[in-house]
Amino acid sequence: MPGKKKTHFTITEAAKKLGISRVAVHEAISTGRLKAKRGKIRQIIEKRAWLIPLKSLKKYRVSLSHQQRGKKTNLA
Repeated sequence: MPGKKKTHFTITEAAKKLGISRVAVHEAISTGRLKAKRGKIRQIIEKRAWLIPLKSLKKYRVSLSHQQRGKKTNLA
């Protein structure tokens, strides 16, 4: 729906928003530093995924090690 604000984010969306890797987001969830719940998302098919509330993303402070892991390096 156009104009409707997003309230929950998937792991991939959260990683992009925070500027860190997906692995770093998983680690933050598993250690309890980032709140998330399992829920259903609908893309092509309905599937279960971690859903991270916008409020949790705003509160979360990215650690230095996660910032470094999330950076992309140019090996060329």
